[in-house]
Amino acid sequence: MNFREIINAAQAYTDRYDEELVSTIPSFVKVVEGKINNALRTGDQAVRAQLWLERGQEYYALPCDWGGARDVEILKSGQQFGRTLTYLAPEEMNKLSRPPERHSRHNYYTIIAQQIQIAPPTDNEVLEIVYYQRLPALENDTDSNWLTEKNPDAYIFGLCTEIAAFAKDGMAYETYKNRFAESLIDITMEDQVQRWSGPALRVQYEGLVV
Repeated sequence: MNFREIINAAQAYTDRYDEELVSTIPSFVKVVEGKINNALRTGDQAVRAQLWLERGQEYYALPCDWGGARDVEILKSGQQFGRTLTYLAPEEMNKLSRPPERHSRHNYYTIIAQQIQIAPPTDNEVLEIVYYQRLPALENDTDSNWLTEKNPDAYIFGLCTEIAAFAKDGMAYETYKNRFAESLIDITMEDQVQRWSGPALRVQYEGLVV
């Protein structure tokens, strides 16, 4: 479904076609997208980005559609596999001994002020980030994204929730709020089924599998 079809469906559910509402629907959609971005972390959102690292530089700008890290690695030039970095809170990163050149394995990273901070790299290394991409925003009638194509109900019932809140219809608000929440739960459950096929998951602690 595209943006116009999402709006038409939400208006049909709520039976609201008045001009005052129509003018505010784009703002409601932004609210819905914000809620979805905060709630979902699925495989459909995962994208890969690479940053060339420079000696002595610790901070690099995050992608503009950043929605959270899934995996961060450093790759040697020409190598397919790298070493995974461990996340540290910014205050813990500050406790690392200086000078930072001592941390030759680049084991740590943190996120601060829309930047990723790492230990200073050596030459010919690349930072590869698998991150969760925020929803591509709907703005024009023909716009669509992976969620409108795969799970348009999340957009529709999210928009219905905001319309009901705007109309101060408490009963309708609770109904659509629950359906919106159910749609997000269904997406998360489907993602878990698709991502974790095969035998049951096991946890490994320093070589010990349980």
